[in-house]
Amino acid sequence: MNVLLVASCVATAYAVSSTWGNISNSAQLLHAENVVNASSPGKYAHHEIKYPKNGIGNGRIITGIRAFDQVTNNTGGHATIYSGGPGFNFVHIKLQSQYNYGLIFRVEIYGK
Repeated sequence: MNVLLVASCVATAYAVSSTWGNISNSAQLLHAENVVNASSPGKYAHHEIKYPKNGIGNGRIITGIRAFDQVTNNTGGHATIYSGGPGFNFVHIKLQSQYNYGLIFRVEIYGK
């Protein structure tokens, strides 16, 4: 029974949308990206988002980030901020699928 409960919790931990920071009505959309990576048998699908792109400056401060997992059948992935984010003028986000599955995400970065 405990193994089933742990497996259920792990499956629920994936395929979730994440929000970091505060996205007020006055915040502006700084960057939006749709990510679609096909599944690969025996592998994880990965995608990295770096804002701003290398070599491009950003004078705005990020106030909030949304990562919407578009997969609704518990086979989606998850998003993790590796550096920057709300309060900074840059962010590095990594998306990872579940094993044997792909990614379908929409990531939105807001700031002032």
